[in-house]
Formats: sequence, structure tokens, C-alpha cells
Amino acid sequence: MIRPRSHGFTLLELLIAMSIFSLISIMSFSGLRSVLFNKEVIDIELQRLTEVQRSFLNLSRDITQAIDRPIRDELGTSQPALSGGQNLDSIFLEFSRSGWRNPAEQARSQLQRVAYSFEDNQIIRLYWYHLDHLQSAEPLRRVLLSGVNNVEVRYFGSEWVNSWPDLNQRASSPALPQAIEITIDLQGWGKVKRLFRITT
Repeated sequence: MIRPRSHGFTLLELLIAMSIFSLISIMSFSGLRSVLFNKEVIDIELQRLTEVQRSFLNLSRDITQAIDRPIRDELGTSQPALSGGQNLDSIFLEFSRSGWRNPAEQARSQLQRVAYSFEDNQIIRLYWYHLDHLQSAEPLRRVLLSGVNNVEVRYFGSEWVNSWPDLNQRASSPALPQAIEITIDLQGWGKVKRLFRITT
């Protein structure tokens, strides 16, 4: 009587198949982990890019609507329509702007006083409800951008200067510069520079 031949795997074939399967699984897991890590890094960088773009958009909206409207501070002293680079506290730019939308039709002006300060590696936007500051009036604050090493501002009148009003300018010089250049040194990114033109 002829015994039928077995068609199963030998132990050696089974061990080889398991080894190959294990190797493929490890390679697949490593590839998947790399893809997930790259996606996480891309998501973080994309979020950072969105924050930077939003910050420059806010700066652009404010600066392009700057107007020649001096104010009085808490002590009644006249302040220029736009000032910056004077190393006063942490504020590096302060000015009056138009175009403050009022969809709720509140009893307020469409002019607004805004300022930008650099504190604790953050750029903060400040604004007041009234142009002329009252002694009890504190500005509203909103963090615009974090992870900032430094901020540099230049102003263009007839030439580039580091502060405004320029101490050397004549009495007939305009109250507002023609353009403002802002350079932000971002952690991990380096310096990002933008030029804003003031439309007067």
C-alpha cells in the first residue's frame, strides 16, 4: 500500500517564513513611524507659518491705515501721530489708525490708537477705546506672536532712520513716514523682514 505524500511545511520553512514576516513588519512599522513623525513636524511648522502670516497681516492692516492724528497721553501731554524706536518700555511702535469697524454701531469713533510691544519673547498688540488716553484707561492686550528673539523697526521719510519722529527732521517734515520696515527674529526660523507702505 502506497502512503500519500504530505504537502505541509517543514519546520525550517516555517522558521524562514516567520523571520521574513517579522523583518517586513519591522520595516513597515519603521516607515509608518517615520511618516507619522514627519506629519507631526509638518503640522507644527504649518501652524507656525499660519501664526507668522496672521501677525504680518495684522501689522499690515494697522500700518497701512495709519493717519496723522496726534493724541494726548494720561498727563495731557501731546504725543505724535506715530512714534517708535524710542526704547520706551517695551513698545516699539504706536500710532493712530482709521478704519476701525463698528458693526454694532457703538458710541465710539472709527479711529483707534494701537501699539505693538515686545515682551517675554512675544509680540503683543495693544489698543485703546479712545484716542486720547484717560488716566484710568488701560489698553486691551492680545498676544500676536510667540517665540520671538528680537524685533527691529526702521522708518523711511526722506531716508531710512531707526526712530520716529526723527530727531534730525525739519519742522516741515511729514508726521508719518512713507514706509515702515519690520524685521522679526523668530526662534528656529531666523529673520523675517516685511516692508509696509503708509498710504496717506
